[in-house]
Amino acid sequence: THAWRRTQSAHTLWETTTDSAVIHWLLAQLNVWTILVAFIGGSLEVRRQFSWPRWADRTLLWIAFWVLGINGLWGFVYHFFFGEFSAELIGWPNSPFQYEVAYANLTIAILGFSSWWLKRRDYLLASMVAYISWFFADGLGHVVARLSQDNTAPGNAGTILFTDLLMPVVVVLLLKLSDRPAPQGGRT
Repeated sequence: THAWRRTQSAHTLWETTTDSAVIHWLLAQLNVWTILVAFIGGSLEVRRQFSWPRWADRTLLWIAFWVLGINGLWGFVYHFFFGEFSAELIGWPNSPFQYEVAYANLTIAILGFSSWWLKRRDYLLASMVAYISWFFADGLGHVVARLSQDNTAPGNAGTILFTDLLMPVVVVLLLKLSDRPAPQGGRT
């Protein structure tokens, strides 16, 4: 019985450690897996009647929900409630500006969720412009911090550096690919 308890405790410890590692990875790489979910979702949605413009259009909506919405909401929680930790991970000193970053993330989340809900091209386009401009500028900020301050913190020079720079470019390409001819009265 004593050996069984020892084995059970070790097994429980392993499960807890594994569960913690999975949760840690999911939260630490949210910027990566939300992109993957968006691309898989967009692909699955159009698999029976595939066309590149249709795929791009649907994938943009999935990006709005997952990348802007879910990731933006996590960015709000992360910077608002765990500001000291997030600043350390990014290689910043902690400051009240964390709250402003949190509110900007919340704005992106609201734009993403509402774009997905409304499914209007003009609204989606405006939301994506906000996302593209802010996140590409963030990516450039990560590059500057990496080069000028040798900031190699995971929240500055890790996957976030690449997703902040590349996803805005991908979104621009998807917007162009999904572009429809303008009706007589203007663009929609």
